Amino acid sequence: MGLKILHANQFTTEELTDFYNQTRVDYLVPMPMSVAVMAEYIHDFDISLENSPIIIDEKTEDFLGLGMLGVRGDRTWITRLGVTPASRRRGAGAAIMTSLFEASKKLKAKKTILEVIKNNTPAQSLFEKNGFKKTRELLVLRRAPIRPPLSPEGEITWLYRKDALDAIRSSPHHLTWVNDIASMENASMFQGFRIQLKDGTRGWLVYRHKKRTLTHFEFNTERGSPVKMARNILLFLHLQYPRMDAYTENFYADDPHIPAFFDLGYFEAFRRIEMIKEYS
Repeated sequence: MGLKILHANQFTTEELTDFYNQTRVDYLVPMPMSVAVMAEYIHDFDISLENSPIIIDEKTEDFLGLGMLGVRGDRTWITRLGVTPASRRRGAGAAIMTSLFEASKKLKAKKTILEVIKNNTPAQSLFEKNGFKKTRELLVLRRAPIRPPLSPEGEITWLYRKDALDAIRSSPHHLTWVNDIASMENASMFQGFRIQLKDGTRGWLVYRHKKRTLTHFEFNTERGSPVKMARNILLFLHLQYPRMDAYTENFYADDPHIPAFFDLGYFEAFRRIEMIKEYS
């Protein structure tokens, strides 16, 4: 089968959404996208469409697979990579990876980052063969819209755009691509708040506020117990938005705030593995 490589800037957002959804019909964790969500994703995560390959059958021109490349300075990020079920093990995945690597080298990237669903062994093997090394496990957590039975302790101060960005810039933690400062600067709706408890525990939460969902949480405990800080700040959050779902992704599995999520009714939806390829 002959393969032809086109680029995502040759297609409409509607076409890209359809292509992506074709690759996810039997995926380990189904993640379909709407056209609006795809457009937001491209904008917020700095996807370079001219460097994102679309693979088609050279003879029939049928769509086979795609990959998207986020670009920020000397880093690139591989995302939305997928091949249609009927086209797997026919070279499309390798062609996508080769195209993404070539683009990263042309852009003089020092490293390329990606995340893969844990237990997606074929994908992990493909990435490892291409020089990626596992770094950490990342948790994706969800919570149904249930009003908390308790009230939070402590004094709350709201953080609006400027102050929320300042808080994220001050974070001592390594942030993944979807949660870091560039993603938040690109986002249209986000805010947060600080909390100060009587025992001196203090910290902050920044989150994105979408139409029906709270997403992309970033925490930092500046003093005291991370679990106590996170539990009370999450209580306050869900009292403000009792009818909204919560979906937070890419928390490191060893993040000290995690127990507070489970105390508040969150559950683990799935895990990702962060992998990095460095260029010499």
